[in-house]
Amino acid sequence: MSRLNQDMVRQYLQEISRFPLLSAEQEIAYSRQIQQMIAIEQATSALKQKLHREPMRAELAADVGKDETELNRIQQLGQRAKQKMVTSNLRLVVSIAKKYQWSKLELLDLLQEGAIGLQRGVEKFDPNRGYKFSTYAYWWIREAIMRAIAEKSRTVRLPVHLTEKFVQIRKVQRELSQKLGRRASTEEIAQVIGVEPQQMREYLGAFRPLVSLEKPVGEEREMELQEIIPSDSISIDELVTQECLREDLAKLLAFLKPIQREVLILRYGLDSERQLTAQEVAQQLNISPQKVRQIQQQVMNTLRRFPNDIRLYLAS
Repeated sequence: MSRLNQDMVRQYLQEISRFPLLSAEQEIAYSRQIQQMIAIEQATSALKQKLHREPMRAELAADVGKDETELNRIQQLGQRAKQKMVTSNLRLVVSIAKKYQWSKLELLDLLQEGAIGLQRGVEKFDPNRGYKFSTYAYWWIREAIMRAIAEKSRTVRLPVHLTEKFVQIRKVQRELSQKLGRRASTEEIAQVIGVEPQQMREYLGAFRPLVSLEKPVGEEREMELQEIIPSDSISIDELVTQECLREDLAKLLAFLKPIQREVLILRYGLDSERQLTAQEVAQQLNISPQKVRQIQQQVMNTLRRFPNDIRLYLAS
């Protein structure tokens, strides 16, 4: 973390320490005010769809069965209650965000994402269910941070469930290392998590750091990495050539008998990446290998009467 970020984090921690923690009774009272405010917002949205325009205050008040003064009071109390619920629980966000400093995101970014999750938890919390708000908010904060790590900390976005699995692996690895007094092996971690070692290696492989293809390599750093890595992709010229070849082959195959066409396609792998032997073709078509070779020779003799288009493809 840079010196500037350290100073900003320190300042942030000082600011949130000024907000007092809420009692259980205050959390319940504020949560009910927030739910009343959200109910008004939902009614506003429904009325807007019904009228196909923004409803007037008098129309909204009549729709929810309250006067405009009461409507304003509910919304003001709800906004203030939401602010108090969020600010008083920012220390919870800090304690959770610190657990994910292993990610590529800065702590300030983790705190910001966690605060977004906290706000969502404040809006969703139902005080009538009997559990503490901090217990409920924990999962919303954690989910927001995990999603941010999955989406923003890597060039290639990984699914959230992979990030969660990686967090589980790190936790088990740390616990096993403390218990065994040494670094835990892949097999030992996999056994605790309940997956095959190979599957766990795949999880870990997904989080290997990415390397830029423009990274200089060589003794004199005169080349880029992309210049020495073989590419599986094909150029535009090759793509056009393959498409033309496919069209010309289709024209040639149209002149063959069905059995001749089948033998040619299977023997030369025209519909797949694998060429079958005469024995394999014979088994698939329920004919003898000798018959396959005879048909193959007949096909070759037939194709020789056509122009040399295919030979040009092979030569190129």
